[in-house]
Amino acid sequence: MVKKIIGMVLALLSVTVVGVGVFAYTIYQQGTETLAKTYKKIGEETKVIEATEPLTILLMGVDTGNAERTETWVGRSDSMILMTVNPKTKKTTMMSLERDILTRIESGNGQAHEAKLNSAYADGGAELAIETIQKMMNIHIDRYVMVNMRGLQKLVDAVGGITVNNILGFPISISDQEEFNTISIGVGEQHIGGEEALVYARMRYQDPEGDYGRQKRQREVIQKVMEKALSLNSIGHYQEILKALSDNMQTNIDLSAKSIPNLLGYKDSFKTIETQQLQGEGEILQGVSYQIVSRAHMLEMQNILRRSLGQEEVTQLETNAVLFEDLFGRAPVGDEDN
Repeated sequence: MVKKIIGMVLALLSVTVVGVGVFAYTIYQQGTETLAKTYKKIGEETKVIEATEPLTILLMGVDTGNAERTETWVGRSDSMILMTVNPKTKKTTMMSLERDILTRIESGNGQAHEAKLNSAYADGGAELAIETIQKMMNIHIDRYVMVNMRGLQKLVDAVGGITVNNILGFPISISDQEEFNTISIGVGEQHIGGEEALVYARMRYQDPEGDYGRQKRQREVIQKVMEKALSLNSIGHYQEILKALSDNMQTNIDLSAKSIPNLLGYKDSFKTIETQQLQGEGEILQGVSYQIVSRAHMLEMQNILRRSLGQEEVTQLETNAVLFEDLFGRAPVGDEDN
């Protein structure tokens, strides 16, 4: 059984948005029909993508369990990254959202229950996941991209592999999770293909930082795929990349020839990338492990996103996350003065 899908598959979106400049003319002539398969509208899309305006995109990697399962989009959104792209400042912010954050999730009948953040997708698909994260971060999400792990290996191989830097001081493997998986990524800079990429970003139990360390490696891989997709070396592999995208991604970003000029306007925004992590305090509640976010940290992360979009900061917190202070009547150690 495949354990948890890793956020690295979110590089599929990065190739689509960032790499569109590299593949633009090819897509115009040959790729629009292929990429049209990825389009899936959700609700009412009120904002037209314009190259002059900031954009907020939710990236989701779906845990589909066994890689041979036929239900492509059944599972939990195991990896979630909020990405703001600002063509005015030529800057992109990527914020990883911890999947175990305790959250109030509202269902379609107006009732709410408390659960881990990643269960929103399992309960109501992409639409409920988007609604839940919008309320958590007090921000509007313009578009979403959802990918499954089947495309990861194909995508990394399609761009000719990527070079990552293993800074842990020991080889990375998941043989303790999967006995027959003998792949190991050595210490330092390593050029890896698709199979190795899966292992590199999935390992967390041996990482001193646990899931946070894994998420750092996920973001590293996303950036490396973006860089490789923008390089001249990737042009000859465009057909394989388009195939990986069309078979393993769903999005409400229009990837037609008509929309590509607007997408091209965001290309320079990826020259500067800031990474952030929404995280909580690890707590066990009724035998289940959760991440409980503090009031100060949540407000700080909300304002980071608002600043990245050129919006005014807020001083009053609005969120559907279950806050540490509300559960325990005090701030976490280290947050008392905030």
